Amino acid sequence: MAEFLDSFDVERDALLSSLAQVEEVWSRFQERRALEVEGTAETDSLIAGELAHVRRDLESTEFTVGIFGLIKRGKSTLLNGLIGREVSSMHVTPETAVPVYVSYGDDPEAVVHFADGSVKHVAVEDVHAYTSQKSNPQNKLGVTFVEQQVPVGFLRNGTRLIDTPGLDDAEADEVYTERTLQELDIVDAGVVLFLSPPTVGATELGFLEQVVARDLKKTFLVCNMYPQHFHDPDTRNAVLEYVGMRIVEASRNAGRTGEVRVYPVCALEAWQARKNDDIDQWKRSGADRLLRDIENYLSDHAGQEVLDQAAERIARAAEMAKAEVQVRQQLLEDPEKLQDFRRQLDDNILDLERRFDNAVSLALTEVAPLRIRIRGLVLQPFTRAKQELAGLETIEELEQFSSRFRRQLEVAGELASRQFSEGFAQVVARLQNQLQERFQAVMTDLAPNLPQVRLSPNALLVTPDQLQQLEAAQRRSQQTSRTSAVVGGLSGGSLAFAAAGAMLGPLGLLGGALVGWKLASQVAGHRSLEQAREAIAARLDEIAAALLRDVDQQVEGAVDTVRSAVDRRRRAFAADLYQQFEVVQSISEHPEALVAQRRDAARFVEAFEACAADARSAVTDPGTLAAVG
Repeated sequence: MAEFLDSFDVERDALLSSLAQVEEVWSRFQERRALEVEGTAETDSLIAGELAHVRRDLESTEFTVGIFGLIKRGKSTLLNGLIGREVSSMHVTPETAVPVYVSYGDDPEAVVHFADGSVKHVAVEDVHAYTSQKSNPQNKLGVTFVEQQVPVGFLRNGTRLIDTPGLDDAEADEVYTERTLQELDIVDAGVVLFLSPPTVGATELGFLEQVVARDLKKTFLVCNMYPQHFHDPDTRNAVLEYVGMRIVEASRNAGRTGEVRVYPVCALEAWQARKNDDIDQWKRSGADRLLRDIENYLSDHAGQEVLDQAAERIARAAEMAKAEVQVRQQLLEDPEKLQDFRRQLDDNILDLERRFDNAVSLALTEVAPLRIRIRGLVLQPFTRAKQELAGLETIEELEQFSSRFRRQLEVAGELASRQFSEGFAQVVARLQNQLQERFQAVMTDLAPNLPQVRLSPNALLVTPDQLQQLEAAQRRSQQTSRTSAVVGGLSGGSLAFAAAGAMLGPLGLLGGALVGWKLASQVAGHRSLEQAREAIAARLDEIAAALLRDVDQQVEGAVDTVRSAVDRRRRAFAADLYQQFEVVQSISEHPEALVAQRRDAARFVEAFEACAADARSAVTDPGTLAAVG
């Protein structure tokens, strides 16, 4: 995987160099038009915002590889073998109770994240006390996930691995099974592990159907074998044929078609080879081929997708900058018509304001049904809990119910947050397309045949100065906890998108904290089963009401953020154009300056064209970057 990262870094550096060229040319154009915003190092233009976000996204690129399977299939052993270091427990009894994230760190350390939002730094050798089912049965400690940092080369630039709990562990309830399955939605590649012989049973087949139904970006199906079976050709071939047949069956049941490939691996020998630094045994174990194919996939698909998108965003920003220069050119060509252009611009800007208001109002009407759906997700655990509560017969069962319900609420909150983020992103994307058309109409009236104005949701919602504040806050947070993972291991959207109000806060954690003190106190404060049951039912209503108020407040905040951000962008856009008129009006009074400015505008058009070309070619030919004037 180190070779993949080296190649990715070369192309990413080429793109960052291309981005720096656009920023430099844009800065020089800014100097010509005096559009600096007081008190910030950036402008409030759409172009500056997009450039800032492209840089952040490129510099913070992360690839996630998850390892999934039922209990005792060798997930932890395989993970340790892949990275060449023991970071997950490997014992006879089921060990992994919560997700374990493995990322890069110069000095080995571990950070335990709890459901109440707190974190605890522990020694690596003490991690098992929080991750093991034996030490932490049914996750009584309320651990959300654990991250370990290790000095392993191929993790150094943001790649991380996830070791997930076994999906059929009797000690892990259905809530944590669902949490583990949610991890499938965020990984760039998923390693799904089976152990055979003996066979792929009904439980494992059902798990496979769930995996395939979630449509992973890439699934690596791995059949782990004991050494005696792995090295016997007849047994190995027979096992692979049978497992392949069952996997094809599961794929068909899930409505998926395509080639099925199974990697035969001996995870135990892979780990032994790593410990003994035995290259031949490492290759014989099958893990070598698996790791190379994961690496190739990340390079050819996930990594290339990141680079291609970034290159296109840089090119579009350069084209938008070119469009602004072309507006300047149009005004410079015939200064006598400035007043006519100005009147036309006044009309267009008034129309733009009206159209923006209509577009925002129409787009945000879609938030109402989204909020209803999210409220329903938050309330689901309460409906089930009240049904379950009626059947509890002992105080001990009530105590277990309280702990279980807390975990259910955590997962429901995470799911609600994710679905709101996804739904809100769709609303913003549709709004973005409408606003692009309206920006384009104004620009085209002033200078025909301009490149299409294209916005990104991040540049639309978050200004560069806001982004700087967010990044500073993130750096301060990382001084306390070095983990880059988010609550519960779920992505839920980018930093910028979350800051724009597009992601609900930690509803699950809030719910868990509420349950932690409200329900527990009710159980402890009543000796009578019936009294405790009634008190808990009342507290459930109280907690549900608190969570719904929190949901409503956050949704309203997201809507307000979009309205204010769009209005700010519209005003900045209008200010840009009006200042163009003022600059040209001033220039037109000095014939020599007029000639020089026309010449400058032509050079800027050529420079931004070169920048766009450089960005698009950087990912295919990272060694070639054209100079811009």
